[in-house]
Amino acid sequence: MRVVVVPAQEAWQLWVCEEDRRLAYGGRVSVDEAIAGWRIGEDRVLELAEEVKSNVLTGKVALDHASASFADATMSRRDDVAPLPPDPRSRPSDDN
Repeated sequence: MRVVVVPAQEAWQLWVCEEDRRLAYGGRVSVDEAIAGWRIGEDRVLELAEEVKSNVLTGKVALDHASASFADATMSRRDDVAPLPPDPRSRPSDDN
């Protein structure tokens, strides 16, 4: 499982994911919030990601193991949800 940051309209959304499946919505940081934090040396996206991780570990966030994949944008009922970025840990092999 991982927390994925997805660009959204004028913001970033955080999702708890497993493979290409969204398990829970973690929250949203607007561009204005992120810039305001940056100006005082804070990373609001990272802060929210840490909060989401803590909430998952303590059971405050329920994970939906049957959710649709990122390709299914209707799952979120949001017009500003982008597809899942590629997982940097899964690289194509050079064996082919």
